[in-house]
Amino acid sequence: MSPLLLAITALLILYACYNFVTSKPGKAPPGLIRLPVWGSYWLLLWGDYWFPHNTVAHYVKKYKSKIISLWMGKYYTVIVNDYETVKEVLTRREFDGRDTKSFMGLSRSWGKTLGIFFNDSEEWQEQRRFALRNMRDFGFGRRHGGLESQFQEELRVLVDTIKNGPISESEKGVVNGDLVYFPNILYPSCTNIIWSVLAGERFGREHHDELRQLCIYASMFQKGGETAIGAVAMTPWLSRFGNLFSFGDWVEGHQGMTRFIKRYIDERSEAALVDKSIEGFIPAYLKELKEGKLTENFSEEQLVMVAVDFMFPALSAVPSTIVHAFKWLMHYPEVMRKAQEEIDRVVGMERFPEWDDRKNLPYTESVIREVMRIETLTPLGVIHRCTENTSLKGYDIPVNTVVLTNLSAMHNDSDFWGDPENFRPERFLDKNGQPVKDFTLPFGLGRRVCGGETFARFVIFELFATMLQQFDFSFVKGQPTSLKDKYPGLIVQPTRTWIKLTARS
Repeated sequence: MSPLLLAITALLILYACYNFVTSKPGKAPPGLIRLPVWGSYWLLLWGDYWFPHNTVAHYVKKYKSKIISLWMGKYYTVIVNDYETVKEVLTRREFDGRDTKSFMGLSRSWGKTLGIFFNDSEEWQEQRRFALRNMRDFGFGRRHGGLESQFQEELRVLVDTIKNGPISESEKGVVNGDLVYFPNILYPSCTNIIWSVLAGERFGREHHDELRQLCIYASMFQKGGETAIGAVAMTPWLSRFGNLFSFGDWVEGHQGMTRFIKRYIDERSEAALVDKSIEGFIPAYLKELKEGKLTENFSEEQLVMVAVDFMFPALSAVPSTIVHAFKWLMHYPEVMRKAQEEIDRVVGMERFPEWDDRKNLPYTESVIREVMRIETLTPLGVIHRCTENTSLKGYDIPVNTVVLTNLSAMHNDSDFWGDPENFRPERFLDKNGQPVKDFTLPFGLGRRVCGGETFARFVIFELFATMLQQFDFSFVKGQPTSLKDKYPGLIVQPTRTWIKLTARS
């Protein structure tokens, strides 16, 4: 081969490499180069292996742009990082899509497109509408005296367990004198309240160990979800290597939740259809299914996936938020004292805080808001897919582009919040101590907003306020109570830890 031909071949190879590394469709936002196999994901991992979303902030600053583009393996991806653009993405219909053919989504639903979380189009809308319409009848998303009374009973059991100690060997794993193991101690309360909506029943204290295991499955599923936008999602053949990149946790966690729901359907669904006193979403779904009132998109498999999609946030995200809050309060005891003083003044000690007290406890509510801001559970939100060719802030967004809403960056944007690095609940109050507009978006926005937002806020408020009313919190030497002790995943979960609780009088 002549030297000239060699030179031309080398130049062509270099051009092809350059084109692969730098090319992006249309008028693209500035952003990261693409490398083989995982694309730009290599660079995100290089910046922060466990929490790659933190690396995004570096590139936002580097490119001086609140919108950046990159390649996640073969997926062209746009990440938006400021309030205005995040809100626009979440409220425009062309960004409502999901990657319904993704390996991660199909791997949990028997190779089918089922449920709500990883679904879109008419099927998603149909399932979501039916679920929310029926679940509202049982207290999901609106006031329901029966559900609120049930949760008050759950809180009484929780407080009694902590104050009076374990009644079984299994409970010794969560209560040891004045030491309490978080978030596991909260799991039965969080499970029973969502299960009462789904199935119309609650479990007694003798079944709490089973409920804790169910929440551990949900936590495993969430933790394994780091693969959803990571290595296994981009290179599915890695799933053959067991728990590599936590894919095994994703599978085992999901299977644990589906087994729980299927067992209920197998053991008690017929009785629930006959006994009119049993009220719950699952019996209502099965009844209409049995009577042939539903379309072909409805099935028992679909029911299981829809139930899982409502369960796993309640079993993992809610207790995680509470524990994040307790850790911040232990680091900021003056905030804890101020919230407790407000609760003492408004509620006293004769009863537990109730949902009606929320409007009279603005500082306590502002603490919750500040925790959900500074500890954004879903840093990059939930993956969106562009369903048609469109534009965003002057940039071209081709159909099937993956769009990520960087809620963590938005919640920590100094241009918007002024001092986002400071834990300051007062930012949500005016000069008279009354609530101001909440610009945080921990549950998303628009048609894809979390269907359980109202329910989650209710549970978080009552659980948080009751625990503050009843106990003081303090560190236990040697335990992971640092604010940096977290697990990555679909949500950022606090590391499990023992905390010292002292009963207040």
